[in-house]
Amino acid sequence: MCACVAVHLPILALGHSLPSSNPFLTKNKMTSSAVPSSIFISLARMHHISNPSKFRRLKRFAAQSCVSGFVKTGKPGILVFDGPQSSIKEFLEHARGLRYLDFHHVDTKPLNGGPTTTRLADGRVGLEEVKDTSELLRKLDGVGEREWFRRQIGMQKGD
Repeated sequence: MCACVAVHLPILALGHSLPSSNPFLTKNKMTSSAVPSSIFISLARMHHISNPSKFRRLKRFAAQSCVSGFVKTGKPGILVFDGPQSSIKEFLEHARGLRYLDFHHVDTKPLNGGPTTTRLADGRVGLEEVKDTSELLRKLDGVGEREWFRRQIGMQKGD
């Protein structure tokens, strides 16, 4: 569980309200269900992910932004991750700051099944490295997003 969520959940259990700066709350809405109501999945690609120090920073940014997902290193570099929309936005801003060659945010959409669905990497915060695209496809198949990924990355069979 993400540290930013873990810190706030016990406060909710005691019935206290959260500070208005909490990214999980919508404007003027303080409720006991401050956990994100929608989880989104996002896809980004870049020419390659090979620099070890940039890769460590990318993984650290994912943990700090409270997103979970997968990263394929090498050529091409591929990121598939999920989390609340505000967390995805924060992570993408940090990733762009690393100035990866040919960085593209391809798509972001609600994760199939809504907030109760199976999350990428079982919802563990951070990025889990996969060895190749085949392994990434198997993992995405587990959450029902394989075809979305294939369409977005341009892997569709002769339509």
